[in-house]
Amino acid sequence: MKKLKYRSLFTAAVLLLSPFVNNSSANNPDVNTLPGGTNSDTIRTAKPPIMGWSSWNNFRVNIDEEMIKEQADAMISSGLYDAGYRFINIDDGYFGGRDSTGKLFVDRAKFPSGMKLLVDYIHGLGLKAGIYTDAGRNTCGSIWDHDKNGIGVGIYGHWEDDCDLFFYKWGYDFLKVDWCGGEKMQLDEQTEYTKIIDAVKAVDRAIVFNICRWQFPGVWAIHKADSWRISGDIQANFSSILHIIDLNVDLAKYASAGHYNDMDMLQVGRGMTYEEDKTHFSMWCMLNSPLLAGNDLRDMSEETIEILTNTEIIALNQDPGFKQATRVLTEGSIEVWVKPVGEAGDSKAIAIMNRGEDAVDFELNTGDFGIDKNATFRDLWKHEDLGMIEDGMEFSIPEHGIVVLKVK
Repeated sequence: MKKLKYRSLFTAAVLLLSPFVNNSSANNPDVNTLPGGTNSDTIRTAKPPIMGWSSWNNFRVNIDEEMIKEQADAMISSGLYDAGYRFINIDDGYFGGRDSTGKLFVDRAKFPSGMKLLVDYIHGLGLKAGIYTDAGRNTCGSIWDHDKNGIGVGIYGHWEDDCDLFFYKWGYDFLKVDWCGGEKMQLDEQTEYTKIIDAVKAVDRAIVFNICRWQFPGVWAIHKADSWRISGDIQANFSSILHIIDLNVDLAKYASAGHYNDMDMLQVGRGMTYEEDKTHFSMWCMLNSPLLAGNDLRDMSEETIEILTNTEIIALNQDPGFKQATRVLTEGSIEVWVKPVGEAGDSKAIAIMNRGEDAVDFELNTGDFGIDKNATFRDLWKHEDLGMIEDGMEFSIPEHGIVVLKVK
């Protein structure tokens, strides 16, 4: 087991990196100075990242009405609803085509009752419902999964009609807009997404809008969309998790109240180890990503439920201060991330993450991160109060594991 101690030698360097000590405008511009800005009224009315479930990771285009209902039922019975999960999001694979007038219709073999009754069922459970489209003519499923029903059903050229269908007639609360068709057509991202967002918000400004461009789309999007993907599709392995975390290192400056860097749907419960799942979930919460479970909610282990319903970790994601964590130290396989917590940011959460394949002992000293010597600590995975650690405390970080602390 490796042993790392961070004493005064590191303190000066860490303090220079810490967002609580030196928030350089050159490296971390205030989101208020970016196009659109954020004011106190926005913060008061802003919503935290959404929590829910999405069909794509586990089912891709192989979805149907009965399965979607069962996922909604399982969200209630598993305890996810009580932990804050609300959205049941239908991704690609529901399309039937367009009729001679261009009107979109669903695959009746998969969804025999139609979308309106399905959405009513979801709403009847106290949940919200999400739907999918592509900015171009064809969907990602038509390209990667050879789903012929995904050809010609994208929103391009049907902006107002499809939005009327999605939100007025069917009653959906969320829209994910992919880019496979848009890319094939060589469309301009800003032009097309802005056109779609305007059509959505003209129907209902409360609709949650997600840009799925597979990379940070640009500053133009940060006050138009509720969230935007920053990476290609997530995979159920730890290398993919680390890759997406790395892509988010410098993007905190673009996130703000109600507008978030989307690190993609969760892979918790889909084949990684218990420690990897904990690290994955912790970092999505620390970095204010939307939390959309991507597993089969009907078949979850106790460990998976434990992770997905850890309300102390979830509270970091849903925190009313809306601040994304930043990385303040990297040494060997260890990274330390710090997140302001609370509306005034007067508390902190610290995540000590081990990227490596060996366990590491890490000694935390309050002075290293500008933490008050009288501060108290709580371990959010062990659910234990640790008291003050003025003289330092050693934490054993497992292979690919994490320790998350709340500091008060």
